[in-house]
Parts: sequence; C-alpha cells; structure tokens
Amino acid sequence: MMILKQKKYGFFDMIAISFKTSPFYSLIFAAKYIADALIPVASIFITADFINSAMAVYSKQTGISSIYMPVALLAAIMAYNAAIGTIMNFAECRRNIYFRKRLVPEIIEKQAKLEYRHIENPETADLIERVCPKFPESIWEMYSQVLHAVNLAISIMGILAALFLQVWWVAVGMAISLLPILSIASKAGRRSYDIDRAEAELGRRMKYLSEVMKSREAAGERSLYGYTGDLSLKYGEKFDSIRKFKLKVESKNFIRWKMGGLVSSVYSIIIMFAMLVPVSMGDIDLGMFIGLMNGVFGLISSNIVSWGIYGTIRDLAKRREYQKDLTQFVRLEEREGATDIPAKNMAFGKIEFKNVSFKYPGTDKLILDDISFAIEKGGHYSFVGKNGAGKTTIIKLLTGLYSNYGGEILVDGRSLRDFAQSEIKGLSSVVYQDFAKYHISLYDNIAIAGIGDDALGVQSVKNAVELAGLSGAVKNLKHGLNTPLGKIQEGGADLSGGEWQRVAMARSVASNAPLKILDEPTAALDPISESAVYKNFESISKRRTTIFISHRLGSTKLADIIYVLSEGKIVERGPHSRLMALEGGIYAEMFDSQANWYKAGGEGGFDV
Repeated sequence: MMILKQKKYGFFDMIAISFKTSPFYSLIFAAKYIADALIPVASIFITADFINSAMAVYSKQTGISSIYMPVALLAAIMAYNAAIGTIMNFAECRRNIYFRKRLVPEIIEKQAKLEYRHIENPETADLIERVCPKFPESIWEMYSQVLHAVNLAISIMGILAALFLQVWWVAVGMAISLLPILSIASKAGRRSYDIDRAEAELGRRMKYLSEVMKSREAAGERSLYGYTGDLSLKYGEKFDSIRKFKLKVESKNFIRWKMGGLVSSVYSIIIMFAMLVPVSMGDIDLGMFIGLMNGVFGLISSNIVSWGIYGTIRDLAKRREYQKDLTQFVRLEEREGATDIPAKNMAFGKIEFKNVSFKYPGTDKLILDDISFAIEKGGHYSFVGKNGAGKTTIIKLLTGLYSNYGGEILVDGRSLRDFAQSEIKGLSSVVYQDFAKYHISLYDNIAIAGIGDDALGVQSVKNAVELAGLSGAVKNLKHGLNTPLGKIQEGGADLSGGEWQRVAMARSVASNAPLKILDEPTAALDPISESAVYKNFESISKRRTTIFISHRLGSTKLADIIYVLSEGKIVERGPHSRLMALEGGIYAEMFDSQANWYKAGGEGGFDV
C-alpha cells in the first residue's frame, strides 16, 4: 500500500507516516520522549519527599523506613538515565533500516512516475531536489520534532503546574516570559527554510561543478587544459553567496534567541527570590522549595527554556515549509503506467505524424510547427537539421515523454495518446548520444533491454554483441560477458567511449522493440570504427524499422527516406539521391560541405 498520497501534508501526517512505516519503533521513541518529559516533573516531588523525609529522620520525627521509597525512586531515575542512551542507539539503528527500506522505494517510485516535463523544468527540478534526496530522514526528523515539542510542553507545563500549586502568580509570570521566544523561533524557522530553498537552487549547479572537478571522465581534460582553478573559483563564488546569506539570517536569529533566553534567565532568578517569601512564612516547606528550584534551574541550565524552545519551534516552522514542498511534490502529475515494463511482441505497420505542433511547457516558441510525415514498417529513416531544429523533440514525442502536442500521432490509425505506457515502451528502443553507463556486468548491461522477456537469453545477448561489433572487446575482458564494468566492483573493467557506445547499441539490438531509434550512434567513434558500424547497420536493422539521427551525413545514405528539418518544419524529404539532385537544397549543401571537409582535412564542419 502506497504511503504517499495527493493531499495537503501536516505534522499529523508525519506521525501517521512514521507509524505506518515502523509502528513498533515509532511507539518506542514516543514512550521515551514522554518518559523524559515526566521525569523532571516527578523529580520535583520525589526530591521534596526525600529532603523532607531526611530532615524528619534526622530530627527523629519518623523512622528511617520513610526514606526508602524516595531513595528507590531516585535510584530508578539514575538507572534509567544511565541505560536509556545505549538502548535508544540500538533502536535508532533498527528504526533507520525500516524507514529506508520502506520509504526510499516509495519516493523513487513517485519520481519514476512523474511527467517528463517536471524533470526538465528547472522549478520542479529544484522542488524534487529539496524533497527527495533525504525523504526518509526528513519524515523521521519531523516526527522527532513533534515528539520533542510534546516533551518540552510536558516538562514546562508540568513544572509550571507544580509552581502554580505553590505560588500561582510566579507561574503566570514565567509563562508570559516565554512568549517572546515562541514568536522569535517561529519567524526564524521560516527564514531557515529560505536558506534551504536558496541552497537547493544553487545545489544542482554546484553539484555539477563538483562532479567535473572530481570525476574520472574529466581527468584528462582537467590536466590538459588546467581549468580546475577557474571552476574552483566559480564553485567558491556560488558557495560564498549562500554562505553570506546563511550567516546573515542565522546571526539575526542567534541574537534574538539570546535576548529571549536572557529574559527567561532573569525571570528565573526573580522566581527564586520571590519564593523565599512564602518559604520564610512557612507556606512552602523546604523540600518543595528545593525541588521546585531544582526543576526551574534545570530548565535554565539545560537551555530548555532558551535554546530548547527556540530550537524546537524554529525547526517546526522550518519543517512546515518542507511539508508545503512535499504537498506540492505529491501533486505533480504522473504518467499512468510509467513504471510498467515494456509490452512484448509489439508491432506496427505505419506511424504517422499529422499536423503535429509542439512547444515545451512554459515557453512560447514552437519547436515543431505543423509537421506531417510517415514511418512505415521495415523502412530506414534519417532526420537531419541544425541544433534546435526539433530532431530529438520528435523522438521525445514518439516515445511518449510528452503528450501535450497539437495534431495527432497515429500508430496504425490509433492515437498514440490511447496507448498504455507499456505499449509505448514496447514500440521502440533508443540509443541516445548521452546513453547510460551501468556499472554492472556486461551481460546485464545488455540483458536489461529484455526485462520481462523470457525469450531473451544468453544466445540473444551474444548475437547482440556480435552485431554491435563488441566481440573483440569481450574476448579481452577477464570474465567475458560476466565482467563487471566500471570501477565500483572489484575486478571491474573500464571501456573506451566507443566501446561503451557499442554496449548501448547492443542493448538496443537485444530489445525486441520493432522500432530502433539511434540518436548520434557514432558520435564517440573514430572514422574506421564508424565505418564498421555502418557495415553492421544492415544486419542490425533487418526486419526492423530504424530512425537515424546523425550529424555525420555519411550515415544518411543508408536511409530510405531522409527528413530535413529547419525551424520546426520539414523542408525537404526523400532518399539521398533525390535530395542531392535538388538545386540549392539544404541537405545537398550540408552533405557537400562535410564531404569537402573530409577531403581537404579542414577544420569546422556543420552541425546537422
């Protein structure tokens, strides 16, 4: 049963989530906090009883047996204080395991179901960054803050009640002295979360700079170009801006907290002198006076009145802001069936784009402007055009990442919007230019293309390896297909950029999707390797439909139909020979320019 629901979240929800996640340990911690709160209050009366009994024994007004009970109770409190830390450390370890086991998959599943536009939108990306990375910890911290608030309330109200029973006006005055701290702490919490918002906004940029400065992939260029110092300076500037903002806010909060604590401390001293009057008049016995002063000064010396109240209220206010973010996050639209595995044995005869227009959410520029074209079964197609022409956007629409387009995308006459996500996933496999590198075995790197497909076995993976031109690389690996890739696991092997790209291609080959989409498949390959891939292309695409996006136009000659995009429109279409024959054609000009570049060995080229 899902714990996260689309609703407005508050502190009671944090309590409910904690108990749903780990009822036993949530109850254990609640009991501990309540016990910790009641002990100081009980200690007032136990201490008073102990002192009064001791004085009575000393003056021979009663027997020594009267002191046994308060001594036993004081000993029990000391034993509890000595043992509770160790017990709760063990409980915390167990509790943490339960929370991570239950809540981490929950938040990952929610992220996986999000509409793709939320991933690309900077605002929702910042929201995800604030909510998701420490979701289990945040839920527990909010529950703990509630328990801590209950603990403080019981402790303070218990001592005030004991004080009220003896000298009511002193208790009322002390309660009034706490009000400034409550007000200051509430405002401080909201300011503290403003810091968190600013940190999340800069966090993604700082994380990227940090990865560039530390990653193995960029090590060569860092050494060659020596840009580490400049990046470090930029990182430091961003870090310094948030540090100054944080220092400014926290400094003001600290001064206000100290002033509020000073007021409470002064009033506590006044309480002591005020209570000397009823003690001298015999209205309060000595044991109760010492017990009460013990309780009051215990609040002061342990910073409960100052830092305890301030910190708790501030953190509750801060967590309230997190709850607002969580409420906004769970309300982000999801794709129905987003986590379903691809459907098996999908097939199609014809895919049509009919008058399709598209612009990215939050923008006014049309990336695709009333385009129409067809992809027929068994055909090989290529899309070319400058950066921003809309090539990759077509793939995003075709693979169901966006559905808010105008016009229609039809698969055998059926609207793509009517397809289940599992069916859309089963239609195509994509090799992106920025493909994923999974640090698992080579076999698993390829076999994940067939999750849920019982027909994909060892032989299918070996066939994919052969077709993708990886056989030589496999022979050089210590454990062949079972060799872990990357440096995370012991005995892991690293591959060259071209070999990694072939792994991604083999993954696509292993998939039984009828449509193969290759986005810059040879971008990381040298010309000889590129030529070998082209030779294998016919084998890879047998009985399959392919879409090829490439900046190197030599590959487009393999296509039956080439679509040339410019400013969101298809301006030319046809096979290579026909496009080359068009006088003043965009494609012919681009192709000739690249051909001359190779012949002359010149610099430059076209971004097509």
